[in-house]
Amino acid sequence: MKSNERITNFVKSRQFSADIHGLIPGGAHTYSKGDDQFPTNAPAAISHGKGAHVWDLDGNEFIDCSMGLTSVCIGHGYEPVAEAVCEAAFQGTNFQRPAAMELVAARLFLDTVQSGDMVKFAKNGSTVTTAAVKLARAFTGRSRVAIAREHNFFSYDDWFIVTTPCDRGIPSKVREMTAAFSYNDYESVENLLKDDDHDIACLIMEPVKFDPPRDDFLQKVGALCKDRGVLLILDEMISGFKWSLQGAQNYYGVKPDLSTWGKGIANGFSACALTGRAEIMELGGIRRQGDDKLFLISTTHGAETTGLAAMMATIREFEKHDMISGNWERGEVLKSRLDGIINSNGLESNLQLIGYPCLFALICKNPDGAPDDRFRTLMMQEMISNGALFQGLFYPTWSHQQPEMDILVRAFENACLVYRSAIDSGATDDFLIGPAAKPVFRKKI
Repeated sequence: MKSNERITNFVKSRQFSADIHGLIPGGAHTYSKGDDQFPTNAPAAISHGKGAHVWDLDGNEFIDCSMGLTSVCIGHGYEPVAEAVCEAAFQGTNFQRPAAMELVAARLFLDTVQSGDMVKFAKNGSTVTTAAVKLARAFTGRSRVAIAREHNFFSYDDWFIVTTPCDRGIPSKVREMTAAFSYNDYESVENLLKDDDHDIACLIMEPVKFDPPRDDFLQKVGALCKDRGVLLILDEMISGFKWSLQGAQNYYGVKPDLSTWGKGIANGFSACALTGRAEIMELGGIRRQGDDKLFLISTTHGAETTGLAAMMATIREFEKHDMISGNWERGEVLKSRLDGIINSNGLESNLQLIGYPCLFALICKNPDGAPDDRFRTLMMQEMISNGALFQGLFYPTWSHQQPEMDILVRAFENACLVYRSAIDSGATDDFLIGPAAKPVFRKKI
């Protein structure tokens, strides 16, 4: 794509959208990939990817900003991982008994993340977060779960979804089983646990989102949970393998009772994990003769050799190339360059980059300085028109080297020019093509 060209051809994408909604509810298998999450000019489907580049059905090429919802932690089609997957597939992917690879993978993963004594693998994040909740209930004898209300997704299971506006199809009494606290508000946690009959089995939160923990929040919560007999679950689904190979918990120096891992541990292949202290995890085992059995995780495909091979190859490549350090360095440079463009266009009150160099987001505001979905969609639209597949996140990976960063910066610069014009006009009416993107969690379609 030439620097002065805009991507405008989406003929095949439009046909794809028209066809897929008749066969797949929502038109995608993840709601955040749906048509309602993007501007009208977004590609409807990706035909293939290589490194940080992806191509749509019409042959348009983009730099991928969030890399498969941050699950592709090295790059699309990265050869050493793909080759490990192929080799595993040719040896057989699923057997009547555990694959020998499962023991090797368990040792490597536990040695790598250094969080917990035992591990249980699965295919998706919801499986392991719900398993963590089940363990916490069994271990503590309590029933309720406390979630950080600022963290937007923990599971598609009822215990979490009932707390969102999308609670249709879930019995109302389920809502009573989940409480909420606020991240960085220690008092809100204290209030949940102050009574002896609080019935809270566990607190679950991400170690960090975009705002850093303040005033030793994580350490204080961990100490309070221990004192009150509540399990602390840290969801490293996003932060794992970004802040460090040991997750954000290592970065901040906090030790949870259980941890969940997923996005980005296998370069886009399906591999998730639950880790934790042996005395808790063993509740899901079969060695305690005479005890009640806890049916923890039992999935035919949870330990497929292809996913485990991808995970092990990903770990090896991260260590071989010191990828996390490089991602932070390039992310710092990218964030600085983007901030410079925001400032040069006088958009400091309207565009704000939040987060860390390894993963940061753009907040889009209207002329009054309030977050606005129409202005957010306009920024997405213009980034896409300039060759950057953008949904609000910047996730630097090993494949985002200087040429890719330069394309992102150029796209951002061009998008900011349009954004500046929209701010000056007071509205997006003359600039936005089609409706605004909508929140995933909303009451009405």
